[in-house]
Amino acid sequence: MIKVDDLNTFNHTFLSLTSKICDSACIKVDANKIFSLTCSSDNTIVIFSTYKQSNEIDGVLHLNIPDLNRLSRTLSCIRDNSINLDVDSNCIRYKSPTVRFKYHLLEDGIIAVPSVSIDKIKNLDFKYSFRVNKPDILSLIKGSSLVTDVDKLYFYVEDNHVYAEITDKETSNTDSYTQKIADQYTGEDSFEQMSISFEILRIISSLKFDDICIKVNTDVNVLLFEVEIENVKHNFICTTYVR
Repeated sequence: MIKVDDLNTFNHTFLSLTSKICDSACIKVDANKIFSLTCSSDNTIVIFSTYKQSNEIDGVLHLNIPDLNRLSRTLSCIRDNSINLDVDSNCIRYKSPTVRFKYHLLEDGIIAVPSVSIDKIKNLDFKYSFRVNKPDILSLIKGSSLVTDVDKLYFYVEDNHVYAEITDKETSNTDSYTQKIADQYTGEDSFEQMSISFEILRIISSLKFDDICIKVNTDVNVLLFEVEIENVKHNFICTTYVR
């Protein structure tokens, strides 16, 4: 049996984000959390999502979800916010006086899971970090409409501020949109310009949050975007484009 103490947060903050990344996923459950490791369709963004939840489970339970959107819609039919889900070898079951359902799972090995070590990522030396609030992210997305057919986002430091620029510096005669996104950052010196896919901000903007933390590793050119909402945490991991 799996407990979910806050179904609204689990469904609309944890599960809904995962469903925007991929159609199916392997969601795992242990004694302390429910978590998943997924990636974008082009494999440029890896997302490690966790929902803090205590459960009386030994080891790790694998839930191979074939259709995340369908599961999310099914869970939204439940009126109670604190629920228990029964799990057997091939399905999730729920029963209450008002709602009952049975949702079948896939067998192990059918759904691909990114071969990324989250522990290794967390142990990287992120020498720089800065915080960006949601209004600035929404403003960047709005500004992206001025730059058509461009999906590269550049981060750089100027006068101790962090700026984001939407353009493609590898292509001539490309329009650009630039915006200051952080008044300060942590780090002993400034970091060189780094570019990533702009898609990551579009995905993050669908969540309800105040601000996010962006960490920069210049040794292996990895950026880590951390989004925390109540008892849910999303870690977005992406490598920079090679210039």
